[in-house]
Amino acid sequence: MMLRLILKNFLSFDEEVQFDMFPNMKRTSLSSHISMLAGKLPVLKMAAIYGANGAGKSNLVKALEFIRAFALNKNFIKSIELKNFFYLLKEDAMKAPICLAIEFENQNRFFFYEIEISQRDIEKEGLYETFPLDNKVEPIFERKRLKVTFADSTTVDDAIVEATKKMLAKNPMASLLALNGEFPIVQDPRCKFAAKWFKGQLEIIGVHSFLPTLIDLLRDNKPMMEFARKLIYDLEVGVNDMNMAESDFDQWAKNHINLANTLPGDIDKVKSMSLNANNTPVLSISMEDGVRKVYQLMFDNIGKDGYVGHLDTSSQSDGTLRALTLLPALYYAKMGKTVVVDEINCCLSPTMVKGIVEFFSKTIDTVGQLIFTTHEEQLLDERDILRSDEIWFVDKKEGASIIYSHNDFKEHHTISPMRGYKEGRYGAIRYINLLQKNGQETDI
Repeated sequence: MMLRLILKNFLSFDEEVQFDMFPNMKRTSLSSHISMLAGKLPVLKMAAIYGANGAGKSNLVKALEFIRAFALNKNFIKSIELKNFFYLLKEDAMKAPICLAIEFENQNRFFFYEIEISQRDIEKEGLYETFPLDNKVEPIFERKRLKVTFADSTTVDDAIVEATKKMLAKNPMASLLALNGEFPIVQDPRCKFAAKWFKGQLEIIGVHSFLPTLIDLLRDNKPMMEFARKLIYDLEVGVNDMNMAESDFDQWAKNHINLANTLPGDIDKVKSMSLNANNTPVLSISMEDGVRKVYQLMFDNIGKDGYVGHLDTSSQSDGTLRALTLLPALYYAKMGKTVVVDEINCCLSPTMVKGIVEFFSKTIDTVGQLIFTTHEEQLLDERDILRSDEIWFVDKKEGASIIYSHNDFKEHHTISPMRGYKEGRYGAIRYINLLQKNGQETDI
């Protein structure tokens, strides 16, 4: 689980801000939303982040994407325009480094990972094991540019120190955590243990994200497929059921000549592939026991007079496909992962958003986290779905993003958060009057 995220000088965030998942233990509502990590540390299972367009909500998600990519991919910095990630709306822009840090839990052990990146150097990278209940921090490694200090320097021989220097000199803008994944020079097993959280326990879904391997994912994970089938029906999008259709490749190609002609000419050399069009999973092709198979998701759509038609993904609405992308993530969150969704309401109706969030909120055996940005105001008044300390706001102050919790506002429980938000009591909202700005008047 994620405990907190700290940002400074990153995209729209100038001064240091912190987003965290720590509950207000004085609040007794929805106690099932609190997980007791290591039996004693309370952490929330859910968070909803609100704010106007351009406030910086998505930049929180991008910060998580950035720190995860840096931790896992040694070539990440080379693959991006780093200057675009600094806070640029000030005269001395890019003089100070980007600073990101995250604290997380993996199997009841706690870690803190921080990075400071300037235009030319990794100014600092540190991995620590934390003991929040004891207010203690134990370094695993700490790096300043090319110099690395290990947890117990007395047990690290000169050969390892020299090899580390050479490895960083060859890859000066790569993270030591990523390099260690390829060549485990940091012998402390906690380093790999922490990296596994970034790789296997943190799922991030952007506004335009889709799963290129969705069909294979559902085909290989039977419990996830059953989970998706049930929820796609419960969302009431006109789909009665969803199944995986299997067919012989040669027969399929005869029936889909145009689509088959778009496949690579050397497909016989390809063991498996996923075909997508316009972010829509079309089909999956794989070789199994010497026979090439085609797999497609087929939907039982309800028609006139109860007629049920069997349609593929190309015939489904954007909302249905967006929901289909979210359902595996919801499954992951239920099973223990930290899932972050940017603009969960994208392409979805308010009732669908409520249905998805309510399912996660009220499923008692959920052991993961769901964190999402949204504009869906109705959720603010759903007191049986969201706690006050699970509601966050992002706003702009003098051109820089700030973030704060609804829990900071001391209000009686009978006051409507949705009404307060619409009235501007919490900030993080914009009032637009294009007619007035263009010098026009209206009688409406």
